[in-house]
Parts: sequence; structure tokens; C-alpha cells
Amino acid sequence: MTPSQVTRHIFSNEKLQMYGVINKDRVGALSFDAFDPRSVMKMSLDVMRLAAESLRLCLPGPNMGVMWQEFNNKLQAFSLFENADSVLRLEPGKDVALAKLIQKTRLMGAYRAVWVIEGLGHYQTEMCWARSREPKELLNGSSADDLPAESLTPLHAGMGLSIANRLLKTIRSPNSQSEIRGVLERFIELCRHNSRSGYLGVSYEALGLAARNLYPHLVRIIDQQLQQIDAKLVGYFWHGVGRAIYFAPTNFLPFNNSPWRSIEMAQREPIHEIGRLNALAGVVWALTLINIRQPEILENMLSRHRKELSDSDALTNGVSSAIMIWRDSTADDSGLDGLCRHQPESSDRDLVRLWTEQILQPCRIAVQRFYPVIRKHDSLGEIFRYQSLTKLVSKLEKERGH
Repeated sequence: MTPSQVTRHIFSNEKLQMYGVINKDRVGALSFDAFDPRSVMKMSLDVMRLAAESLRLCLPGPNMGVMWQEFNNKLQAFSLFENADSVLRLEPGKDVALAKLIQKTRLMGAYRAVWVIEGLGHYQTEMCWARSREPKELLNGSSADDLPAESLTPLHAGMGLSIANRLLKTIRSPNSQSEIRGVLERFIELCRHNSRSGYLGVSYEALGLAARNLYPHLVRIIDQQLQQIDAKLVGYFWHGVGRAIYFAPTNFLPFNNSPWRSIEMAQREPIHEIGRLNALAGVVWALTLINIRQPEILENMLSRHRKELSDSDALTNGVSSAIMIWRDSTADDSGLDGLCRHQPESSDRDLVRLWTEQILQPCRIAVQRFYPVIRKHDSLGEIFRYQSLTKLVSKLEKERGH
């Protein structure tokens, strides 16, 4: 079956009934509410998840096991983020203390909890907008004092995405330099007013994700304006673009090696070297976090793109940063332990060497050397852009003391 045939097969009325997504008696007479965009999205995700085995059987090939697992991981993470409120069974419009909601995620396991918490950051910010008020001191006010430290990075990521999307959608003249500059300055201001010290970079990075996947026609002009406002923001922006490329619809389904095309796109789309380094690091960062429980997926990516990746330290930067974020955001080290112990089962000596030099050793250094310093000096937001982690840690130790 071709990809289009598989898609039609899965989303036919018969399949929707079979998987219990819609009731047989309602086919052809769905209510207006069923076509709410968010309901349709949830329905689509449910169908794709429940149809997993059928899709896998339609896609034979030597690497389909790895590609299918990568697709399934990505789908699960996105679904948990998108539907955090329904996962936690929240009543629409009802205020519940964020700390209490995060406490509920402790029962669902580290991997699921991370994506639900990111979704909560987005959900809580959207609640503010829905009530006709801009978010104010969401994560740095007194009401956020009791938030667990491990929740702060995913919460800031979700919040930043909401702020970016809400502001970018207000742009009426995409060629207007002044209008776009005003929106970007407002984005920066809202991030500063709502982010906790040390996490501002997390919020900034979300701008690239929102722009690349929701408003791609604005990417270049945003890049131009950020270089004038603050060149440091350009790195965060393109790191977010890289993360968006990994989640792009064209790279989502496991057809024609689509997951690995993100590496090529991250090198092709940016318009300058800083953009390319950050986009590539962002793709690898996202791929590592999503698939941290299956290091063979990262191994497959390295094998396919060994030449491009061996020529750049963006690979080790993306992996190392992702490892530190995972270490900080979860109390479960099993994923890290599995990655740090993994060795390719291959007679390909070059692949084994690359894995050791560019993934295994940098991961151990990140956990044992870099993370304790970055955590101590409250600078996790700094690793949401490409830069030398060795120089960052040395700078922190020199400026702020050991």
C-alpha cells in the first residue's frame, strides 16, 4: 500500500468506528462540536495511535522497526502535550493550582510526565489569553513559588510557545518591518515578565518552533529583526526552528525515511552559519529527548548522516543539552543510564567510533561535569541555543565562582 492509501485506510469511517473514536450511529450526522479544531486533532491522534499495528504492517523494510518506534514516540509526546488537560481530566475553565496539577503527573511515569507538564505550561497560558488578559508573572510570581524545580523547564517551554503563537497570529502585514519588530519586542517583554531567572532562554526558543511550523513565511524577516534587536536571540530562534523541523508534518509519518530528512532540512533552510548550527543542534536535541528510551534510534540517525554530523559539533551539543534537560526535568535516570551504556551492535567500526566520540563520551561529560555547574548557577536557559558548553561552564565558574 502507498502512504496515501494507508492514510485513507486508517481515516475511513469504518476505521473510525472500529477504533471507537466515533459511534456507528453518528456517522454522517456528527455534531458541530465534533469539528472543533482541537477535537479533530485529538481524534486524529487517537486514531493514529490505535492504528499503529496496521500501519506498521503496511510499511515493511529493514529499518522500519526503528522508524516506527521513532514515529510512535513522537506521536505519544505530541499527544500528551496537546491533550494535557484531558489527560489530567481538568474541568474546562476551572482554576486549579499549577503545583497541584504537577503533583498529579508524578503517578504517570517520568517520560509521560515531562510532555504533560509542557502541555500544562501551554494550557495555563492559553487560559490567560482566553480570559482576555495577557499572562503576567505566570512562572515568576508568588503563586509559582511552590512549583517543583524539575517542572520549570517544560513549563517555560509550553508558556513560550503560547506567547509566541498568540503574538505572531496578530501580524497583519508580513512585509511590515515595524509591525513585526513591535510584535517581537512585545514577545521579549512578555517572556521577561513571566519567566523565572535562569529560564528566559527556554521561553525565547519557542519562538522558532511557532514561526517555522505555523508562520513559515515570517522566518526570514524575524531573523533579520532579531539580529537588530539582540544578536543573542538569533541562536535561540534557530534552535527552535530546528526543533520545529523535527516535528514538521512532512517529517512526522515514517514514510521514505522522513524522520532523517530533518537533518538535511536543518542544514538547508537556515540562511547563515549560526542558523545552521542552531537548527541542527535543535533537531538533534528534539530527537534525543523524544527517543531517549531507545538509543538505537539515535544510532540509526548517526549511521545515516555520519559524514554531515561528524563535520560539526552541533550533534554533540544537541545531545549533551538534551541529556542535561532530561536530567533536570525528571527524577528517573533509567533513560540516561540506557543511553550512556548503549553500544552499537555492529561490525561497522567507524560507527562504533563515532558513537563513542560524539555521543557516549559527551553524554557522560554533560551529566558529570557540565550539568552540576549549569544547575548550580541557574543557567539552564543558556543551553537552549548552540554554544560551546565547555566555554559556558568555564565562564560561569569564573564569573560566579565555584
